[in-house]
Amino acid sequence: MRVLQIGCGALGKLIAQATLAQGHALTIVRRSQQSVPDGAAALYLDVVSANGLSALADQAPEILLYCLAPVAGQSYQQTYVDGLRHVLANVDQRALKHVFFISSTSVYGEQQGQWVDDDTPAMPAEENGQTILAAEQLLDDLPCSHTALRVSGIYGPQRLYLLKLLQTPERWPQHIQWTNRIHELDVAGAVVHFYRQIEHALPLPAHIILTDGAPVPQHEVLQWLAQQLQRPGPVTPTGDLQRGKRIRNPFLQQSGYPFLFADYQAGYAAILSKMDHV
Repeated sequence: MRVLQIGCGALGKLIAQATLAQGHALTIVRRSQQSVPDGAAALYLDVVSANGLSALADQAPEILLYCLAPVAGQSYQQTYVDGLRHVLANVDQRALKHVFFISSTSVYGEQQGQWVDDDTPAMPAEENGQTILAAEQLLDDLPCSHTALRVSGIYGPQRLYLLKLLQTPERWPQHIQWTNRIHELDVAGAVVHFYRQIEHALPLPAHIILTDGAPVPQHEVLQWLAQQLQRPGPVTPTGDLQRGKRIRNPFLQQSGYPFLFADYQAGYAAILSKMDHV
């Protein structure tokens, strides 16, 4: 398949490597002049400013992946809505079979421990989630099929938010705070898993949640990390107050995607095994 990937940050690089490993022809559009993974072609364009995007007309991708994230000085509106609109207006859509957009579970507004899955209506409570949902809606006018991949909290060897949180006791949770996560390698793996579905003409829904499907209170993750590192950890909060949401991943499971890291323990165990110290 001919894949056009917009963005090559930390996550985009992993997706690109997985795309190439699967044998697809890959062109990457990125703003910075940094290199792209070996085997990929590069177009150095700023899709947010839209300067020079007429060069996209020479591309005839079968799959388009939009995986930008905001950089310093750039708003969610510019990154997700304006950038995506510029790309869709300039790319040659005649060969397109499917468009993927890396979205977020922030499009779900539940914040009191409710369960969320692929069938839950997207009703974002905060401005960033509203903006990302507006970007998703741009896909509705496409002549081809499309999928917003709604990703929960991403973690990995360079994404160590919870390990850093463990070192700041004043920020430990005082109530039940549900968390949902997915290892960055599983995000990349799921993306190319769905490329294969398109290659075999299998239908995909308009949105799919990408998460490991094992929500857990934040204090439990911190307690487990503290035990592994033989450090003090938070106490279990008392009371019934709950924050956050619990997210299931029914379509991802039904699609047969084989997780590399099925839960936080598997993922963080792999991370900790490769760290000299924390």
